[in-house]
Amino acid sequence: KGGIKLNYYYDVLINLQDKYRYFYEWDETDYIIGLKKIFIVAIDSLSYEDFIKNIIKVDKVFLDKIYNKCKLKNGKAIPYICFSDTKNACIIEFNAEGKSICKSSLLLEDELNICELAYSVDKESIGYEIIEKETVINMTYQEEKIKKYILLEVNKCQEDKNYNKLKFIFLEWFNYLEDDPNNIIKLIKEKLKLPITNKELEIYKIIKLSYNNV
Repeated sequence: KGGIKLNYYYDVLINLQDKYRYFYEWDETDYIIGLKKIFIVAIDSLSYEDFIKNIIKVDKVFLDKIYNKCKLKNGKAIPYICFSDTKNACIIEFNAEGKSICKSSLLLEDELNICELAYSVDKESIGYEIIEKETVINMTYQEEKIKKYILLEVNKCQEDKNYNKLKFIFLEWFNYLEDDPNNIIKLIKEKLKLPITNKELEIYKIIKLSYNNV
């Protein structure tokens, strides 16, 4: 899988998002793209950190150099480039002005192979500027998804006046019965401000199953 030749890496899966997400945070509903080949650019570790943690804009010299270097499985050229500091690797998409607009991590096997390749590639000195520092999200994408899903269900129960389901969710979660819907919602929202535990994951699964069994 993923043959290597010169500055290119072949047959790689990517998951472009607004913010960088590790491959183990990918979701089955994400739009995974298969690339026929990706051009490898080796950079120093400080630049790599800037590229991952910020929205950047590269200069026109570099943008011209990477033009049409990456291709989809159907042969269409796209502005995606793989950067590696020989320890890490990521994919970044640029717009016509050289601004980074999307990022993707790589599956572990692909990242290891690309990092190995990067050792034999001369490091590029790229002219770039930091346009905007990205907001650091302390919880993983999966945690964020679970919290949003539970909150949507709670809001739906409230709108539909489905208090029986709301009470059931609360009982399964908090292990005691609460009759006041307003207090249930208040306590749940307070709970969702905290880091998730296995209990929240269990509630998430119960809610999903309730729709599968309809």
